[in-house]
Amino acid sequence: MNILNKLTILIITIIIFKTHIYAFSNTYHTNIPIWIELPKNEQNKNKINLPSIAPLVSKAENAVLIVTTEAIIKNKQHNFYPEFEQEPFQEFFKFFNPPQQHELEHKTKGQGSGFIIHPNGFALTNHHVVEGATSIKIKVGTNLQEYDAEIIGSDANTDVALIKIKSTKNNWPVIPLGSSSKLKVGDFAVAIGNPFGLELSVSMGIVSARGRRKISPSGRKGLYDFIQIDNSINFGNSGGPLLNLKGEAVGINTAISTLGHGIAFSIPIDQVKKMLPQLKQHGKIDRSYLGVKILDVMPSLAKTLGMKIPHGALVREVIKNSPAEKSGIQAGDVITHFNNKIIKNASSLQVMSGLCGVNKTIPITIFRNKQTKSINIKLSNMPTENNKHIDIHDNINNITHIKSLGLSITAFNPKIHKQLKFNNLNNGILVTLVDHNSIAYLAGIQKHDIIININRKKITSVKTFINIVEKTPKNEILQLLLHRKETNIFIAIQKQ
Repeated sequence: MNILNKLTILIITIIIFKTHIYAFSNTYHTNIPIWIELPKNEQNKNKINLPSIAPLVSKAENAVLIVTTEAIIKNKQHNFYPEFEQEPFQEFFKFFNPPQQHELEHKTKGQGSGFIIHPNGFALTNHHVVEGATSIKIKVGTNLQEYDAEIIGSDANTDVALIKIKSTKNNWPVIPLGSSSKLKVGDFAVAIGNPFGLELSVSMGIVSARGRRKISPSGRKGLYDFIQIDNSINFGNSGGPLLNLKGEAVGINTAISTLGHGIAFSIPIDQVKKMLPQLKQHGKIDRSYLGVKILDVMPSLAKTLGMKIPHGALVREVIKNSPAEKSGIQAGDVITHFNNKIIKNASSLQVMSGLCGVNKTIPITIFRNKQTKSINIKLSNMPTENNKHIDIHDNINNITHIKSLGLSITAFNPKIHKQLKFNNLNNGILVTLVDHNSIAYLAGIQKHDIIININRKKITSVKTFINIVEKTPKNEILQLLLHRKETNIFIAIQKQ
């Protein structure tokens, strides 16, 4: 065999070898996986059975509402010439063409959540979700059909609204109401809602705290008794349900804290249950009324008053002709128990008394002059506040300024100060000026208040008042009883 033939055979052999290698490589990549899977007979053996809330969610989401509202906002404007809106031209055109007010209207849309509580289509949401709405549209669960809804009743003070789906259907899916009073800190809680339009979003967390009352969502004060949760709650979750692991609604998700993550608040459902009959029947809440203005009892004040433990609500003022006045409650009293329940702070009394019931007679316990006293009081309807301003022209001499308190005083004379119209008041000192940001100002003392006693002692002269103030050690509490607009007000000041 010559060299040429040998070379030909070698080339053919190399080509065949490479072809087999390529075929083997291609078969390996396409037919042989590079991962491992468990055999089917071993899959269930390796499964760890952790609890899942999927069954709870799949049932509850059918009754969760996507609420869309529309409202008309009116803005008052003037017909100024925009090119001459700066001085001095504006005044020139005002003279020849006085500005006239007119209203501009524009529509605004909002979105929130809600949940059905009755097969006839009654549902709960937040007051602020439907407040001022001219149109309410809802979708139920994953159903794409849209329905109209109407407001049956609403209460701004608790941020609760009862709405109803406009439909003849009477077999709507519902979320049963549970008991928020049985919740414990650390219990699991599930929230469902529509944050930022992301429909039917679910988050799971725990109950972080209960009885959060010093919360003002968006600056709005009310009779709140919030459940604090660490669920992921955002704008659009408002009005959605907070569920326990039984699938019961134990709260209405309402607010978030913008100061940090994982801090959200829910209205306890037991509070809502008490309100529902009135919301359905009357469309509003007839709130009961005690008739006191109250403050928390600080530790330093409790020590001064002779209380062993600082708790209760300090009566700062008793409203004239109120149930509190008729029952003998006085400014300076501390209400320690209401309806046989201990009062921890002022806000807890506010919530209890407001939702207790109109015309209901309940027992309360007060702490006065280092002694406790029991009183029965009949609550009335919450009246409309009437804040009348008394305009007084001062004609006062012999004014004394007390720098340590930040106020100026003079002797009160009913004949000279008759414009004040204080009935049956013949003694005390008149506050003529309160320095801005002074301790008197921060404590709530106002110009034209009459200080009638200090540290439970009657004031007969300016000198008497000054002597007591000067003899009181620094950082000790001064107890002042003021008279303002025919009512007495208790104020405690820590001397600086």
